[in-house]
Amino acid sequence: MTDLQLGSLIVAGAIVGAVYLFNWWQEYRYRKNTQRAFARNQPDVLMDTPKNMVRGGERFEPALDEPTRFEPPVSPTSTMAPPEPAEPQYTAPQFAPQYDAEPAAAPVVPRQRDDDDSDALAESLLDPALDFIAEVHARENIPASDVPRFPAPKRNQSIGRTESEHWEQVSTSSGASYSELRIALQLADRQGALSGEQLNAFCMAVQQFADAHDAIATFPQRAAKLAAARELDEFCASVDVLIGLNVASAGRPFPLERVRLLAENAGLSRASDGTFVYKSDSGKTLFALSNQNQGPLGPTSEGLRLLFDVPRVAGGLAVFDYLSDFAQQLAGSLGGTLVDDNGRPLAAASLDNIRRQLARLYATMDDRGIAPGSVSALRLFA
Repeated sequence: MTDLQLGSLIVAGAIVGAVYLFNWWQEYRYRKNTQRAFARNQPDVLMDTPKNMVRGGERFEPALDEPTRFEPPVSPTSTMAPPEPAEPQYTAPQFAPQYDAEPAAAPVVPRQRDDDDSDALAESLLDPALDFIAEVHARENIPASDVPRFPAPKRNQSIGRTESEHWEQVSTSSGASYSELRIALQLADRQGALSGEQLNAFCMAVQQFADAHDAIATFPQRAAKLAAARELDEFCASVDVLIGLNVASAGRPFPLERVRLLAENAGLSRASDGTFVYKSDSGKTLFALSNQNQGPLGPTSEGLRLLFDVPRVAGGLAVFDYLSDFAQQLAGSLGGTLVDDNGRPLAAASLDNIRRQLARLYATMDDRGIAPGSVSALRLFA
C-alpha cells in the first residue's frame, strides 16, 4: 500500500468519524430540546390524582360536596392552593432531526366542551344498573315531536341519536330526528320495585310506538331485570333511613319568634311550607326543622323536630355533626329536652352511637357504588 493510499484511508476514516460524531451530537441536542419543550411541568394525570379521588384500596369518609355556611370538616382538596402558572412553552424548531425516535407527546391543553361531552351527558341520564332500557332502531329517522312521554309508574327517560350521530335527551320541542332511541324505565324507588305488570305495560307501549314508525324494538331479558329490581329495592330499603331529633318542651310552649331567631342564626331559612331548612350553597336541602306534630308552625310550638334524610345527603357525617350541635343548642336555649321519636332523652353517647351507625350505612352505600346525595341516590330515594 502506497503512502497516498494510506493517507486517503486515514482522511476517509476521519471524515466518517466526524460525520458520526456530528450526527450523534445533533441527535443528543435535539432530544434535549424536545424534552424541554414537551416535558416541562406536565403533570402525570394518573400519579397526581388527589387522594380523595382514588377509590382503590382505601375508603374515605364522605365530605361535603361543597362548602356551606357552617364549618364542618372539609375535603382535603378544598384547602389546596391554586396551581402555579405554567412556564412559557418552548417552541420546537420547524425541522426535525433525521433519526428514528418516538416523538414526544404533545403538551396537555384544556379541552373545551364538545359533542363528546354532550354525548356523555346524555348517556349518563340512563344507567343499566338502575334502569330497564329498551332500544328502538328506526328505518327512517323519527322526529323528536313524534316521541311520546311513555306512561310509566316510575322515572322514564329517553335519549336519541341525531342525524349528526350524537346522543341527546329527547325533547318534543327539539327539531332533531333520531335514527336510534334508548328508552329507560327505573327499576325501583321509594314506592317499591318495578312489577311485572308495570314492565309489560311499558314494553307494550314501546313496541306499539316502534311498530307505528316501522322501527325495530329490542328489550333486555325481562325476568332478569325484574329480579334485579327486587334486589335493588331490598338494598335501598336496608339503607333508607330518616333520622329525627326532637326538642320537647317542659310544659311551656316554645315561642316561634325565638325559634326563628335561633334557626336563622344557625343558617336555616324559612321555606314556603313554613318549615325551616338548612341548605347547601347549591340549594340542596340538608336537614329541616318543623313542628313535632307535623302540623304547621304557629305562634308557639309544643315540640320541634329536626329531620335528616340520610341517603339523599352528601357528606352526611359532617351534616349530622352540625345537626347534632344545633339540636343541643336549640334544646338548651329554649329550655327543652332533646329526645328520640319514642320520647327517650338523647345524651351525647346516644348521638355518638347514631353517628357510628350512620358511618356504617354510608360505607354500605359506597360499597354498592351508590354515593349518598349522588344522582343515583336522589333517583332511588325519591
